[in-house]
Amino acid sequence: MKVLFLCTGNYYRSRFAEEYFNHLSANSGSSWRAVSRGLAASFPRPRNPGTISVHVLDALELRGVAAREPDREPCRVQLEDLDSSAVIVALSEREHRPLLASAFPDWLDRIQWWEVGDLPLESVESALAKIEQGVHRLHAQLAG
Repeated sequence: MKVLFLCTGNYYRSRFAEEYFNHLSANSGSSWRAVSRGLAASFPRPRNPGTISVHVLDALELRGVAAREPDREPCRVQLEDLDSSAVIVALSEREHRPLLASAFPDWLDRIQWWEVGDLPLESVESALAKIEQGVHRLHAQLAG
């Protein structure tokens, strides 16, 4: 079973959610796995250096989590990603509802909407703490 995490650039928020969820699943023996994708119109995003945010790598290391795919390029969401996911989480309803409504209007009722701001609207510490808490809740819900 698959969880899909969505954010704008598939570089920061969704990548942390994916990596952290997969860490919890692997440690618990769960069959659930996560992937992440972005909703931006173009990739790669020029303001994002590298393949994954250094904030994500630092936060994972702080939590004792080894990134499984630190070299994977950010990916734009495709219809197949939505079709193959049992659970879909968009990390900011305010930011991502308009993008999803434009590209995939038939999917809006299947999305779980979280509210985690991107940089600089929300600090790294606050954003990643919210994602960590949300991932723990989701993982527990799916395990139970």
